[in-house]
Amino acid sequence: MARAALYIRTDPERRLPARDAQRAAGSTYASDCGHEVVAEYQDLEAPGHLLYYKPGLREAIDNIKEAEDWEVLIVTDPRCISDDASALHELVHKFSLYGNRLEGPGHEWEDLLAQMKIYRREMSRR
Repeated sequence: MARAALYIRTDPERRLPARDAQRAAGSTYASDCGHEVVAEYQDLEAPGHLLYYKPGLREAIDNIKEAEDWEVLIVTDPRCISDDASALHELVHKFSLYGNRLEGPGHEWEDLLAQMKIYRREMSRR
């Protein structure tokens, strides 16, 4: 059983699912995958682009670097991390370096990791 954390972000424009809907979907996903949810991070009404302007996400990143309380961060929609693909790929890369994973309904770690690697290769060719 992997230890997991939920990450919830809502946005001012209400394009992302509501907090309770994200919590329910993330909890169901965790249960279905056999993960134990041990933490939850939230950034409510947070803008979508930069990672480091989200205190809840910063706390989750600090946890993987220092406390290592969990292995999987469950996010119901990758847009909850960022509206910007490069920011999402940056987080996936950071998680891969620390041995953590980002998962959720409809987006498995292996898919996010493969997309990040393609993105990094394309950027290195520019």
